[in-house]
Amino acid sequence: MRPAWGQLIILVAVFYIGWTAHGWHTAKLALAANESAELTRQVVTELTRQSGEALEKKLAELKANETHTERVIRTEVVKPVFSHVCATDDYVRLFNESADRAERTLSGKSVDPVPDKPAASGGNNRR
Repeated sequence: MRPAWGQLIILVAVFYIGWTAHGWHTAKLALAANESAELTRQVVTELTRQSGEALEKKLAELKANETHTERVIRTEVVKPVFSHVCATDDYVRLFNESADRAERTLSGKSVDPVPDKPAASGGNNRR
């Protein structure tokens, strides 16, 4: 009977050591998982912070550009309207002609338009 008690004690001791080793292994895996999760959290937090800073910088640039933009509205007088007759008809005609000439000069348009019917080709009128 004594050898059975000895074997039973050895069996219980081996079971206890195995159970303890399993607990240590599980704790080691949990610690590694926690460390990995913390490292991932730190990396994601840093990337989020950098992305937020870049976005804030871009928005500040856009707002700075928007602040300095000024609206300019230009109107052109096509034909002046006089409420009082202060110019003769000849003066108005000369003014309009000079305005037309200036516009033609600035735009590069020719003074004389091209005729509607160009000369026919292949004629015998050349010498």
